[in-house]
Amino acid sequence: MAILASDKPDGTTDEQWNKYIEHKATWDKMLKDRYDNELKHTPPKPPWIKYPNRHPTDIFWRMGNGEDYLADYFGLYFKYSSKAEINAYKLKYPEHTDWLGTYESIEN
Repeated sequence: MAILASDKPDGTTDEQWNKYIEHKATWDKMLKDRYDNELKHTPPKPPWIKYPNRHPTDIFWRMGNGEDYLADYFGLYFKYSSKAEINAYKLKYPEHTDWLGTYESIEN
């Protein structure tokens, strides 16, 4: 999603806003590079396989390592993968019964 100059919050200086935009661009590039260089070739395991002892409602997924994994690996893979890659992934890793709806929510 592109950031527009009109998105600048009230009370934010142009310097602060420009630093934020620069930081976001750097971060987005790092994530895209992670996909291109790592995840595209070695897709991340679904969370129910990576962390089998963690229930989907566990606080683990809302902060720390679990949250990072969902956002920076699992979600990132779905963000940049083609429809064909996602379909193959879902066939290889059917949703665990405790995790039903995960694929649908991550794709939206």
